[in-house]
Amino acid sequence: MSASKEYVIQFAGLSPGEHLFEFDVNDKFFENLDYSEIKQGNIQVKLTLLKQSAMMVLHFDISGTVKSNCDRCAAEFDLPINGNHKLIVKVGGSDDNDEDDDIITIAANEHKLDLTQYLYEYITLSLPIKREHSEESTCDKEILKKLENFLVEEKEEKIDPRWDGLKNIKLN
Repeated sequence: MSASKEYVIQFAGLSPGEHLFEFDVNDKFFENLDYSEIKQGNIQVKLTLLKQSAMMVLHFDISGTVKSNCDRCAAEFDLPINGNHKLIVKVGGSDDNDEDDDIITIAANEHKLDLTQYLYEYITLSLPIKREHSEESTCDKEILKKLENFLVEEKEEKIDPRWDGLKNIKLN
């Protein structure tokens, strides 16, 4: 993943306390990622960085839209996404016992932090599982009509009457 200067924070010169950063993540960001599920998007990320002596706490507030295909009709549409994520960065020390994905350790001599990978991961995590148009009326009508031809109706199975006696058994 190529690091873009846009998504790198020089934290060495920051005073202790809270600092605000804003990032615009657009199509150019996703073009540099060969393996990205997302190819187009317009996302705003507001980052609140709380710097302390030996660590930093980063809060990511993500909102915007990405191009996605509807799970119902397969048409491309702008899918709104929102998400809040937290990353703790320990400065110096050892990362041997860090089993949490939200905690990373960097060397004490580091002076900048590349957020590209974290932005990508948090944007991807903000995608909903079910990706559909907000209203069914905006789906592609022709595709929905064709899909109805393949709809399989479930038949209600008749239960063998010999098993009805088991319904009356009470356990404890």
